[in-house]
Amino acid sequence: MRACGAAVAALAAAVTLGAPGAAAQEAAGGGWDLLIGHSYSSARALTQPATFVLEGERGAPLYTVLDAGALVRGSLADRAWLELGVRALAGSARTPAQRVYGAMGRAFAELDPVLVAIGGEYLADGGFDVRQPAATAELTPLGGGGAAGLGTWVSPRVHFRWRPWLGVSWGNGVRPYARLSAEYVSGRVEAGAEGTAWLVEGSGFGFAQGDLSVRLVGGLYATASGEAGCAPPRFEPSGRFGIGLGFRLDTTL
Repeated sequence: MRACGAAVAALAAAVTLGAPGAAAQEAAGGGWDLLIGHSYSSARALTQPATFVLEGERGAPLYTVLDAGALVRGSLADRAWLELGVRALAGSARTPAQRVYGAMGRAFAELDPVLVAIGGEYLADGGFDVRQPAATAELTPLGGGGAAGLGTWVSPRVHFRWRPWLGVSWGNGVRPYARLSAEYVSGRVEAGAEGTAWLVEGSGFGFAQGDLSVRLVGGLYATASGEAGCAPPRFEPSGRFGIGLGFRLDTTL
């Protein structure tokens, strides 16, 4: 699964089968919300708990993996809202080139029949040798009466939903991308997967990640997670799997 081309092919097939649509992200009510989870890249990534993992082998030191993000979200107007976030993919198990630090701001607006997001993002690797500032624009169908599970639970008893996005970033060139995510919740158990494919200077790159979490108490989870493919800003092959503790917070400021 380290081959970027294979990840792109698999993700392209998933997006084709999944289209059209995904749900709108839920806007904050009248105030501002603070969310802490795996990443701010999507609604799915934020619901995956922020994880801290210890990995080790006999005769070798323990390595750490930290995947975390924080997001502040508030209403701008009727059917429009703003998000500001930071994230980190770090830890000693990742080389400096594989670590990612980022910050972003984006505004959402429901323009029936689509949800549109316009924003800016800054990404850097662990040594800040590669830095990628970019403007972004993306959209997704609002759903409602469409395919089953399109942004909303399939039914009150079946908590499964999926949501694809199409977008483009302008920074070091123009980079179109597609993202598809899905999640399932049953009692204390949550599972999900998310994949993104980019077109960079005529070459395709893909990155996929998945997780299985069991809520222990409050916002504390036992989490198994894995990832594979090529992610920005370097788009170099990487992959890992680990088991650790996760934490998620969603509170009103």
